[in-house]
Order: sequence, then structure tokens, then C-alpha cells
Amino acid sequence: MDGVVLESRPCPNGCPPADRPVIEGQDRLHGFAGRFTVVQCSACGLMRTDPRPTADTIGAYYPDDYGPYLTTPTVRVKPSTWHRRFKARWNRFLGKDVRRLPDRPPGRMLEIGSAGGAYLLEMQAKGWTVEGIEFSPTAAQKARERGLDVRTGSLETAAPPQRQADVIAAWMVLEHLHEPLAGLRKMREWIQPDGHLVAAVPDAAALERRVFGEYWYGLHLPAHLYHYTPASLRQLLDKAGWELCAMHWQPNPNNLLNSLEWKAEAEGRERLLHFARWMKQSPRAGRLRKWLGWLLGITRQSGRMEFWARPKQKPRP
Repeated sequence: MDGVVLESRPCPNGCPPADRPVIEGQDRLHGFAGRFTVVQCSACGLMRTDPRPTADTIGAYYPDDYGPYLTTPTVRVKPSTWHRRFKARWNRFLGKDVRRLPDRPPGRMLEIGSAGGAYLLEMQAKGWTVEGIEFSPTAAQKARERGLDVRTGSLETAAPPQRQADVIAAWMVLEHLHEPLAGLRKMREWIQPDGHLVAAVPDAAALERRVFGEYWYGLHLPAHLYHYTPASLRQLLDKAGWELCAMHWQPNPNNLLNSLEWKAEAEGRERLLHFARWMKQSPRAGRLRKWLGWLLGITRQSGRMEFWARPKQKPRP
């Protein structure tokens, strides 16, 4: 694309330069031009897009109609305390709970990549004192118009919050960072010693990534700069000063269905394309989508993993 500058960067873990190409693909979400390669570090196994757009020019791949920027806050009738507890336990039993927080009272929350503020508004309604950092000026402005304290900028360039957070949320963010190790270390300094990082990333170890190849929805080139597996994520968190304490897979069929649609469309398989779109869009397929998402979640094959991490305690001098 005009104005986009590419750069090649080594493994952030400081490994010797020994990478192998894994896959090549293009932007299928918006149809922007360019082919990009994902390589895997032979030493630690972390996958990254290389070469990649620089931090100053990657904004071209985040138009104002980028999906997360368009999320609209919803107003719900607040159910009784008993009903909320029952529903939370039932969803946890079924593996249907997403964006779940550790069991702790409301405090200060910082969301990285807060988009238009939908999640922050939801948590504010639950008693949290919230603030956010958002890369997109348009999305950040929408959040401020909703009365939220959201700063415009990237994690890498952001100033620290006025007070340390009890929880830092980063939903589908780490894969977008140019310097994930530095970003995780920065968040480590912004959180209370007993705080939690709650986050989600695509799971590049999922079977669907190998089945669909460049048509895998979770690939999202070139906006996704890093592609994590449970093992490589754990290693990066440990190096950045975090202890991984919980992980589960979202009960979500969207990665699979979108991947199926893209592959069927590219190969001209009309019946398969019709089926994929029916599964995605038809109200009659709603129950099938729910059961498919549940099955993918409990088998750890949804391609979307959530995790909790807490800061490792620094050794006393």
C-alpha cells in the first residue's frame, strides 16, 4: 500500500537468528494489497509476521470501519443478585463464560485497546473505576463522547496511568503489538502487586490454523504481528515478569466459520460457501452455532484463548 513501510525485526526473546517460514498470506478482512510471511523462531517457537509494517505506517490497515471500533455498548436490565450468580456459575460450568475476571471486588481497571469503550462501560456499570488506551483516534473519541477516560495512542508510547491498576484488560491486543515483550513489561509496572492481567489472543496452535492455512481467520495479516501458541505465550509472559495462572478457550465458532467461508470462496466451492454463510447468518442455525462454539471451546480448538496472569514478585535486594 502507498505510504506503508516494511521492516524486519528479530525474535523479541533475543534468540539467535534462525527462523523458518510457516505461512504466507494477505489481508482478507479488508482486501488491502500485499503478501506477508509468518516465520517461526527455531529456538523458542514464537511466530511473527516478518517483514511487517512499521509502527508509524501500520495504521493504514486499521480503517475506521475496523470491526472492534464499531462495537456498540448495550444497555441491559440488571437482573437480581441471585440470578447473576446462578447464570455466572451455569456459564462457567458449560464453558460459555468469556472475558471473565478473577474473583475480586471492583477496583481500578485499565483497558489496553479499549476501542469505542463498550467493555469499559460494562465494567463501570459493575462498579469499576475505568480508563483506557486506544490506538485509533476515531474510536478513542467515541469513547470520550460516552464519558470515558480514554487516551489516544499505542501501549508502546503511552504514559503510565496516574494510579496503578488492580486489573489490566487486553482483549485481542498482544498480537497487534510491535514490541510485545516491552509492552508486557510496561504493563507489569502499571499494576498493583496483587493485580491481574486478563487478556485474549488467537491460538496459532489450533488445528484450524493448519487446516485452513492462509485462509485461517485468526491469521489476520498484516495487523497481527505475533501469533501465539500456549507454550510461546507462557514463555513470553514469564520473560516479561508475569506468572500465567489460568487459561481457557472461548466457546466461539466464528474463527472456524469465517475460515470456512474464505476458503470455499477462494476455491469456488459454491455449496460449501452457501453452507458456511448459512451457519454464520441464519437464525435457524443459532442453536447449532452455540453447540459448535461450546464443542470447540471444551476441546480447546476455537482458536481463541483467554488467560489470567499476575505479576511475579520481584526478589528483595
